[in-house]
Amino acid sequence: MPAHILVIDSDKQALTESIRLLQGCDFEVTSASDSQVGLAMVSTSEPDLIMVDALLEDQGCEEITRMLRLDPKTRDIPIIATIPAERLSDLMIGTDSYWDEWLLKPFTREDVTLKIEQLIKPSSHSRRNGVVSTGSHELDSKMGGGIPLGSLTLIEGTSGAGKSVLAQQLMWGSLKGGFRLSSFTTENGVKSLVQQMRSLSLDITDFVLLRRLRIIPVEVSGLGKNAPTALLGAMRSETGTDIIVVDSLTALINGCTDPQVLGFFEGAKRICANGTTVLIVLHSYGVTQDLLTRLRSLCDAHLRLSTEEMGQKLVHMLEVTKVRGADRTTGNIVSFDVEPGWGMRLIPVNKVKG
Repeated sequence: MPAHILVIDSDKQALTESIRLLQGCDFEVTSASDSQVGLAMVSTSEPDLIMVDALLEDQGCEEITRMLRLDPKTRDIPIIATIPAERLSDLMIGTDSYWDEWLLKPFTREDVTLKIEQLIKPSSHSRRNGVVSTGSHELDSKMGGGIPLGSLTLIEGTSGAGKSVLAQQLMWGSLKGGFRLSSFTTENGVKSLVQQMRSLSLDITDFVLLRRLRIIPVEVSGLGKNAPTALLGAMRSETGTDIIVVDSLTALINGCTDPQVLGFFEGAKRICANGTTVLIVLHSYGVTQDLLTRLRSLCDAHLRLSTEEMGQKLVHMLEVTKVRGADRTTGNIVSFDVEPGWGMRLIPVNKVKG
């Protein structure tokens, strides 16, 4: 069944063009040329997504979207604000806005399809099934269908094994799934993380601008042995976020005792008990083997990465050792390449062996 889009636009020419373009993309379309009619149609037509002209003449985009967000029946419907490029500075972007995305007029078929699919298709799948997705059906299937929400997840492996790439892939899938993320990073600043993910065809620019993704660089120097406690406090303060990513924890626990590290994971587990998903990236040799075994046991999901030589080629290996509550069987070993402009690319086992 095609997604149902409600378009509210007081510019009748723009409204006609939007209807034509959306129908050409195989969406079911309902329309209104003023806010009052549009509000009335929300309850009768039950749209999957609403597109609202940011320059509505009668009641205004901000007021109508505020009303939609205050109503329990409509507050979860994704909203896209549309606006001419020359008026973009008039549009409020960020946590104080009532819409999820924005789209510049005139928009193309590719523009509107990408925005709508980000808000509807993955979001519907991920939230309905209650999982954190990589955005790749093939990769999710190797991980038992995805990581259940509220899981404490350990992404562990050797240097250069692809830990950060996997974490970024999970971030991308989660953002496409409609979730809000906070990323604590010791590896990048905001600009470098955006550039790094863009090089893997995972462009997070819009999500950062719309405050769906908060990137929080962590300066290790000066924190010393208090780093785990300070980080845990910062994680607890991230209210309203669905998923917290720590990449990586290794530098933050340098010089800490085993009880301190274990205490951090236990604190993260309590955060998960409130429904937040926590993904922690850790170098395998950053802790003792005994502690690593205890951490693996404590976590709900454990993804282990390594590299192996196959002939003259170095291949990344992902072992899905545990995903508690997964829809399907785990224990899979996945081989993959990391290619600029492509990202993670799974390699069939017979091709690896060949």
